[in-house]
Formats: sequence, C-alpha cells, structure tokens
Amino acid sequence: MIEINFYHQSKSLFFWSLFILSSSLEVIIVYPDNRGDTPEKNNSLSEFSLSNKASTDVDWHTCYYSEVKDCLEEFPNAVILLDLSTDYGNQYAISQLCLDNRLIHLSYQLFSKYSIQQSYSISSSLNEQQGALFSLLGYFNWTQGVAFINQKYLEAKKHFLSFSAEFKILSVETMTSFDDLVNREVSRLGATLYYVLLEPSESLFLQKSLQSAKLLIAGNGIILNQESGYGCELEGALIITEMGYENDLSFEEYVQHSIINTIGFISNTTSRGTYDEIRILLDSSMSTPNNKRNFSIVNIQKGKRKIVGSITHDGVIIFNNITFPGNAYSTPKSAKKVLHLSINAGTTNPGAQPSMTQKLGSMGAYACLKRINEGNDILPNFHTELFNFDCGVTIFNAAFAKSCFSHDIDKLGLAHLNSYGSGMAIGTMKTFAQLNISLPCIGSTNGDISLKSSQNYPMYVRTISSVTYIENIVLVKALGWKKAAILYENSSWGIASYSITQNTAKSVGLEIINSEKLRAIPPSLDRNSIKNHTDAFQGVIDSQARLFIMVFQCPMCNYALETFYDLGMRKGDIIIFTVTPDPLTYISINDTSLQKRLEIGHSMIRLITPSWLGDIGQDALKRIWAMYNIAPNTFGCNYYDGAYLVANALDFMINRGQDYTNPYKLMQALRVQRFASCTGYVQIEQNSNDRIFDLYQFEVANVNQAQGTANISLVGTLKPFSTQLLYFEKPLIYPDGTTIKPPDLRVTDGKCPFPENKIQTFAKGRILLFGICFTMALIAGIITFLIRKKWWNERINDLVERQEVSLQDFIVAATIVIEAFQFASMGPDFQALISLLSQLSQAISFDLNDFIEFKNGFFWIIADIVLGSIGLWVILCTVVLLRLHEIYDNIWIFRNLGILSEYLIPILGNLCFIPFISICLEMFQCDQSIGDDFTDSFLAKDCYYFCWKDEHLIYALLSIVALLLYQPLAVFFRPVWQELQLNLHVKALPIYLMVKSIVQMMLITLNKTLKRASDISHGIVFIVIMTAYVWYILKYNAFNYGRFNFWQALSLIVVIWLALLSVILLSAGGNSIVYITILIVGWAMIGLVGILIQKKKYPSLLYKKKPRNESALFSFAFNFSLKSSIYLIDD
Repeated sequence: MIEINFYHQSKSLFFWSLFILSSSLEVIIVYPDNRGDTPEKNNSLSEFSLSNKASTDVDWHTCYYSEVKDCLEEFPNAVILLDLSTDYGNQYAISQLCLDNRLIHLSYQLFSKYSIQQSYSISSSLNEQQGALFSLLGYFNWTQGVAFINQKYLEAKKHFLSFSAEFKILSVETMTSFDDLVNREVSRLGATLYYVLLEPSESLFLQKSLQSAKLLIAGNGIILNQESGYGCELEGALIITEMGYENDLSFEEYVQHSIINTIGFISNTTSRGTYDEIRILLDSSMSTPNNKRNFSIVNIQKGKRKIVGSITHDGVIIFNNITFPGNAYSTPKSAKKVLHLSINAGTTNPGAQPSMTQKLGSMGAYACLKRINEGNDILPNFHTELFNFDCGVTIFNAAFAKSCFSHDIDKLGLAHLNSYGSGMAIGTMKTFAQLNISLPCIGSTNGDISLKSSQNYPMYVRTISSVTYIENIVLVKALGWKKAAILYENSSWGIASYSITQNTAKSVGLEIINSEKLRAIPPSLDRNSIKNHTDAFQGVIDSQARLFIMVFQCPMCNYALETFYDLGMRKGDIIIFTVTPDPLTYISINDTSLQKRLEIGHSMIRLITPSWLGDIGQDALKRIWAMYNIAPNTFGCNYYDGAYLVANALDFMINRGQDYTNPYKLMQALRVQRFASCTGYVQIEQNSNDRIFDLYQFEVANVNQAQGTANISLVGTLKPFSTQLLYFEKPLIYPDGTTIKPPDLRVTDGKCPFPENKIQTFAKGRILLFGICFTMALIAGIITFLIRKKWWNERINDLVERQEVSLQDFIVAATIVIEAFQFASMGPDFQALISLLSQLSQAISFDLNDFIEFKNGFFWIIADIVLGSIGLWVILCTVVLLRLHEIYDNIWIFRNLGILSEYLIPILGNLCFIPFISICLEMFQCDQSIGDDFTDSFLAKDCYYFCWKDEHLIYALLSIVALLLYQPLAVFFRPVWQELQLNLHVKALPIYLMVKSIVQMMLITLNKTLKRASDISHGIVFIVIMTAYVWYILKYNAFNYGRFNFWQALSLIVVIWLALLSVILLSAGGNSIVYITILIVGWAMIGLVGILIQKKKYPSLLYKKKPRNESALFSFAFNFSLKSSIYLIDD
C-alpha cells in the first residue's frame, strides 16, 4: 500500500446539504477509526459533517467504529446504519451487528472478500468496476499491457491473467518512487497499454511518472477506473465511471453524491421508514454484490472530461469520437512496443554507377533483428524495425544526402546504421549536424583512420577496428619475431597506421631496425614511379631484417614486391606481413611480373577479421540464406554486429530504467557493451570509436611457382586477450618448406655497425676465451680442494629418527628441484625438443645469459647488476666472517647487514652461482672479429663494443676480480648456511657441496667454450660428467637423509635422459614428436621406478604435524611449485 501523508482535518471541513426528506429517519453514521488499510480514504470519509442540515426529518447520529455498540444503545430507534469503513474486517463486523439488531446496513463499498448478507452498497462494487473494465478491453481487443494495482485491488490480478496471460501486473506496495517503478519496470516490459486501479493520489503520482518517461505517446493507451481517474488531466486517457457520477472530480464528491442519492431515494420512496419497508425497497431496486450497475466512458479531450460511451448490460457502446494519447484517433493495437532504427542499405551512388556492396552487407542487420524479434534473449518485450535510407554508398553528395534524409527525417529512429563507405559515413554525420539531428551512428568501415577519434566524432562507433596494424604487431610478436623492417605510404591513412604500428612495436618489444629516415614513400606510386624510391627498399634490405611489415594499399603493394625482386631479394629473403584490405591481388595470371611477385610473396601473411563465428555467426548465415537465397558479402557480419550492438545497448538501458530515447545516453551505453556476436566478442575501445577485436584470423600465401599460382589458406587465429594467443588450424609453412620460423636476421643476430661480409671467426680470441674459462675452472678446483681439506672435512650424522619437518627442510628439498633445472640448462640445446621446458629451465635456474635477450645496451645493465651483487656478497661475507654484526650490534648498518646476510647468502652464493659466473665469463666472448688484431674483435653480446679497449677492458678486469673473490667465498659459504640453521634436519655433506661446486664450474666452462664449437661434442661430455656425478652421489651420498640422496640422484638421471635424447636429435635428426614421446615415457618410468624403490628402501623420516602455508614464507626466493618437493618429505 502506498502511503500518503495528509494533515488531519476536523469533521466540520465539509458541509453537506441534504435533501428535504419526506419521512423521519434515524441514521447512524459510523466513521473509521483511522486505523484501516487505506489511511487516505479513512481521512476523507471521517470528514463527513451534518452541519447546515436542510431538513429536520432525518435524525443524524455519528460515532466511530470503536463506539458503535454504545451508539446503538443510545439510539435504539435508528433504522439505517451508514458504514463509511474501508476495512474488510470492520465492514463484516458491522454487517453482523446490523443483522442482529434489525438495522439496514448501507456501506460505501462492499468487498467480495466476505460473504455479507442483507447489506447494500451505495457505490459500485470492485467486481462491477472490473467487469466494466474487461468489457472495454474486450471491445478494443486489448490483450496486452501493464496493470497498476494496489492492495485493495489485488483480486483484480487473477482476472487480468485469466483474461489474457500476456498482461503484466505491477503491485504498488510502497511509494518509494513512482519514477523508479516506471523507468525500471514499465520501460523494461515495453508495454504500450496501461490500466490503473489505484487510490486517487497514487494515480496522480503514476500519471506524472508516465508523462516524464514519455510513455503517453501516439500508439499508446491508458484506462483508469473511477477512483484512479479523479483529478486526471492526461490527454487521451479513458476513465470508467459509474453512470450518473461522471462530473464528480474527487472521491469526496463521489461519496457525498452517493449518500445524498441513496438516502434521498429511501426517504422519498418509503412512507413509514421502517426496517421491513426499506429492506423490500432496497432488495427490489438497489445493487447488491451480485447485481451490476451501468458505467460511462469518459475521455480527456483538450483538458476536459467528455462522455464518449457507455458500458451496460447490453455491452459497450461508443457514441462519440475518442482521442488517444499523442492526439491519435486510431485505436492503439495490442502489440509489442516498436523500437525504430534506420539503416543506409541502398545501392544509389549519386552521379555514378549503383553499388550492390552495401545492400548485400546490410542483409546481416536485417537477419540480426529477425533473430532478436523471434527470440527472448534481449528486448523480449519489444519489436525492432529498420527503415532503409538510400542516400549513397561510397560517394557522398551533400545536396542529395540532405534531401534524402530530410524527406523521412522522422523515421531515423533511435540509431542509424551508417554506410560502409568511410566518405559516406563522415558525410552522413555532417548532414545530421546540418539538420540539427543528434543520433548515434554505427559504422562498419575501417578505411579512414580519422573515424577512430571519439573527440572528432562523439556520436559514432564502429564494429570493426581501424587498419592500424596493432593486432598485426601482436601476431608478429606471438609468432616469435623480434626484429622487423617497415615501409609506409605517406598518406593520412599510412601516417596514422605507421604511428600506431611504431608505438605498438615498442610496447611489445618488437624492434624496427631499418632507418627511420627511409621508411616513408609517396602514396599511389605505379610500377615506373616506385623505381625513384628504391633507396627506401634498399634500406630494408641493408637492415638484414627478414620480416617486412608493409603499410601500403594496393596496387602499390604489388609493385613493392617487384621492387624487392629487382634489388636482388629472392624467395625466403623477406617475409611480408600486411593487413591491407586486399593485398592478395598481387596474384594475376595475366601480369607480366607474375613470377617476381610469386617469388617475393611466398608465405606472405595477412591478418583479417573473422566472420560467421560460433552459433551466432552460423545462425546469421543460415537466416540470410533463408531470407534472401543469396550469400552476403564480407560486410554482412559487420552490419550484423552493428545492429546487435544497438539492440544490446537498448536492452542494457531498458533493464536499468534509463531513458533510451536520449541519444547521448544511448551513445554512452553503446560504448560499454560487450557481447558475443557474428565476428566474436564486440566491445568498443575506451576513448575511441573503434572496436576491440579479441579474435583475428591470419592467412598465408603458399606459392606454387611452377604452376604460377598462390593458394591462399586460413592458417589460424589470434586472440590478443587470451592466455593462449595463437591457435593453429594448419601448419604455417615458411618459404623453406618447413614450419620452423627463420631467423629474424638473414645473417647475424643483430644489426652491427659494419658490413656482414667482414665478420670472421677470430681464432686468437677463441683461444683466449678457452684459456680464461679453463683457468677460472682450475682455480676454482684448487680453492675448493683447499677449503675442503682445511675447514669442511667433518662428517654429518645421518638422520635416523623421525623429525617434524621445518621450513629449512622444505628449502633443501626445493633446492633439489631447482638444481635439476639448472643442470639441464647447462647441457646440450634441447629447445628443439621441448621449447617450453627449455625456457622454464632457464628461468628457474636464473640463467639470465640464455633466458634474457641482451639488446639496446641491456647486457651492460645486467653486467652492472651482477658486479654490484658480487660486491654486496663480498661485504656480507666479510661481516659474517669477522662477526661484525655481533660485535657492533648497536650500529644500525652492521646489525642490518647481519640480518640481510642470513637471507642473501644462500641465494647469492648458491642459486646465483651459475648466472653470476656466466655473466662474468661473457665479458671474454670475443671470438669474432672484423680484423686480425685483438682490438678488432667485438663482444658477442653487443657488437657495438670492441674488445680489449676502452670500457670493455675495464669490465673485463672487474670480471676477473669478481670471479677471484666470488668463487672461493661461494664455495666456502655453501655449508655455512646450513650450520647456522638450528631447525634444519636434512643437511648436505660438506664434501658433496665441494664436489658440486667443481662440477658446476666444469659445466659452466664447457658451456662457454666447447658448446660454441660443437653442440654435439658438448652434449657427449656433459652426459659423461653428469653420469660420474650421479655415481658419486649414489656411492658417497649427498645428504644425511637417504630419501633425499635417492631423489637427488634420480633428478639428475632425468636430466641425463633429456641430454641423451637431445644429442641424438641434434646428430641424427628426425621427428621431434617421436623424441618427445620417448622422453616422456622415459621420465614416467624413472619416476615410477623411483617411487617403488623409495617405498622399499627409503622410509620417510620427516612428517608434517599440521598443514602449513610454507610456500608463502620463501616464495620470494623459490618461485616455483612446492608440491614437487613435498613428496620427498612425506608420502
């Protein structure tokens, strides 16, 4: 019940004049106690006053409901009790009281909730009013709409639904906001017909909300019952009133009028005014709940109430013209509300030949709306329609367009699906501005980069992205390319595309390496004029880049291929990427330059937007075939997406109670949608008019030069926002006929400041490299032996009793896993075998040398970090050796260095052993040169730095010092950490740590020397060393815990098996899939055998008392899965 607060008014507010009665009657009027369910009516009825009575022939007595029994005793001669109660229970109680005391019970309105006998209503009953309403609905054939009812009219709900299941019932229970009710519910339901059964004040609030929401327009209708119609001024509204009471303007007038008529009728008709006489009269002439009264149909016309018809026992009779909302004279139809959209789907090109392109594409929009209208996914309560404007396809004529749109300007609807031609799209929006039309426009063209700007075109979005090469760069990077060259045409389209391409390349780490001064060439060059710009193409060739990103439009793209051929490029020298709208027209059997294009265009890759994806796309394709019996063009899906975008935005606004007729709010809604459609997920890019594509397809041209043809085939898809970027439907075949990506550069990995043909192997530099590496290894071996002999020669007791596992035990277990990856990274190259595992091993082992590509001076940043870390390491070791953190505990720096040493010593001295030594040894990899002197050699990691002079000489000396300090300290401090851990139960044997240090140093040395000469030889030596290392662990033990010894050896056997297969693959070749299968089977067998042996020979001596989140405590140092090490502790 909606609650309305009124100021209390005394009973003397109204002064009713009563008829001069012909006989004396005693009438008791019972007022409600203002405690009923309808406070508004209680207040109104309690204002009835007997002042200024025109006759003394009627004795009027008054009391409240709570005083009625006392009143009957006080006035025993009363014959009539006039009940003004609006409470169901009170009314029934009074009727029983009247029946017991032989009183005539007159009620303002009888309710059907109770079976009340010998009671008479002075007004029409709810059933009578509802009967009249449904008679009128049947006359108009209105079977849909929204009925607003309150608590009093709840019984009407079942009558509405029995009349038609399509009625929507809104129960008004609280007056928090009629605006919310209308905006959120009524708008969502899409109703055009409204029926109001409310209290007068409730009805007035509702009427204002309907007007504010612009729902009382042409084509809509509204009917109010008598009570709801008081004070109604809605133009075109229909009000059903009890006949004879048409001019009552308020509920009070109606009640007064009813009482006067009823009492006057009784007084003028009866002679004695007795109970029996009045009963006989009322039984024969007045209404009971089972009888019906006649009603009038009142229409609000020009602000006045006009009777236009009647509802009697004979049915509905209309005898005057009816005006409906919006000054409409035709009767509204009982149908879904229509949402009007417009589309430019014609064929006219003013001044030129007609074009069917747009018409064929627009089939997608019509198929989309047909699907929406037939389904219930979105806009279930609405019907969408398109109006076609044939105002131009690709050619914009300002005068023609203005005349075309002006002719049917009122049919543009809520949004306009613009022409696919960019010139026509821009012209259309300019025309709308001239006509003062603010209307969202949805496009399907990507030909003009300027349309991307939401500032320049705030009322425009498009369901396709600009030709900006962003996703092309993503594809290039995803396919593994790291360097590329680019040329672009010096047009507005080309400049904008190049700018975004360049920025995107930087953000994803793709290096553009051809000279920036030679990247732009004039647009629209032909075969002859393009020869004047061969310096730009020669710049691409000189950059050594194999990948060429072409930002040309055709046919200039054709001549670019011929130019590369004329400059000496051949098949596989360059690979072309493009998203040019139609780049593959370079294949023309009649073209004299066909062979040149076929040669250079081999494996040319093109990125395209997909069409007809998923269930929605296939459904759209089937609908178009069914509707037109013809296949749509490539724009069909874009038009489908455009119509679906508008529908989703409207559905979004309607469900949130927003004003979807406001073009600016609709534009905002268009920009926040995301949904699956014909070409994948549709979403508009933030601060842009372009769509974000989360799915692209890429094609490749596989050329058959012998036949002079190119087979253009779909290779796969690109999903920029997915965890897996690329999905291949078939292998991508490169010019060499394999699926292996060629190197980024044609000769060397990186552009150097000297010609490629000058690079030669520098034998002296290689000898020096080998000498330095082996010398460092020898020194490390000698130092390790001396440390072992002097300090770490004690035996550690074996673990024999079960102990509760500690965090330190977990760290030792995790070290076994990390070392397995470290050793694998120092073995033969197995990237061809398992690329992912190779990268993982490099990352987990912190082997920065292989895992990170050193370019643009990044190597020197890493070198500085390594040398700085070694300096910090030396300081920490000094603090611990001299116990400075204990002696000077009161000094902040020493105290904190002591704390820091506890955490960094195992990391810098153990985990970083391999990367630190590797980076330092990289300083001596100067075995390539452009001359015969040592100073003519250049650093392998950065060919801009020549060796043995200037900065390199300084870094080389610092590296030697760092190695001489770091190696002995790292070997010495490896056992120190475990001795300082009181909760550590599993400890490595000191002699094992010494042996491990020697083995690691040997492997690092071989990795820097022998591997550069022969990968196979290196692999064989690696297997021999690792086999000896495993034998040592099995014979002499690595830890004081048998289970850890066993799994340390087993993890290294896994590495040996990987190395063995890698060597075989490198030497014999073959299908890598077969090797991977053998590898996995071998690993599985090793693991299975290990588990079986462990169960028999190595009992678990560590247990977990309760679950603990140990990984969170040391994830900063061991960022990998802990589960693999937990099995070593407790099974």
